[in-house]
Amino acid sequence: MRPVISVCLTALAVFAESSTAVPPRSHPVDYAANAESKGVKVAAEILNADQVRNMFATDLSNYVVVEVAVWPAVNKPLDLSPVDFSLRLDDARAPIRPVSPKTIAGVIQRRGQSRRDDITLFPSVGVHTGSWGTGTSVGVGVGMGGGPPGPASTDRDRHTMELELDEKGLIDGVIQKPVAGYLYFPATSRNKKLTSYELLYESDAAKLQLNLPVSK
Repeated sequence: MRPVISVCLTALAVFAESSTAVPPRSHPVDYAANAESKGVKVAAEILNADQVRNMFATDLSNYVVVEVAVWPAVNKPLDLSPVDFSLRLDDARAPIRPVSPKTIAGVIQRRGQSRRDDITLFPSVGVHTGSWGTGTSVGVGVGMGGGPPGPASTDRDRHTMELELDEKGLIDGVIQKPVAGYLYFPATSRNKKLTSYELLYESDAAKLQLNLPVSK
């Protein structure tokens, strides 16, 4: 059975590596942080707000985006998954896991739909009659949304966002050569003011910790 398993792992590795849209840099030292354990090397770097806006059409203002590259041990296929990673904020005890492209796209779509249904305020002019005679008044009218679809609110928008984030995200599969991609961690505005983050990688193959400086 071992030859069959080997063939299956190789096929999965070829598929996984061919599906990534982010090429790894030449060496781990080309990233802001890197570490190695049991032959597995991981390197990473946090993208600043300008880099995120330039690289993604999807609004990721509520996320910390981390570029990650992984080198498997020589002649040892590595079963890689985004859930092997977590991010510890410097004021938090528990690390947070990355969010899937499907979840992010769904959240943004629902936010766009809620804006469409928001109550809207508009200027209004009325006529009034009183003891001082008849005249006009200017006030504020209240109406409900329901006009054209808002930004990123349609199913097509959701599919497009999910496709972009999935294509650029770190792959989920068996690899046997270096790969790279992005991980998306939820963050509040307060989180983004922190000075450093700790990226954790934990799998059956290795356990690593990387201290990531915040990009300026």
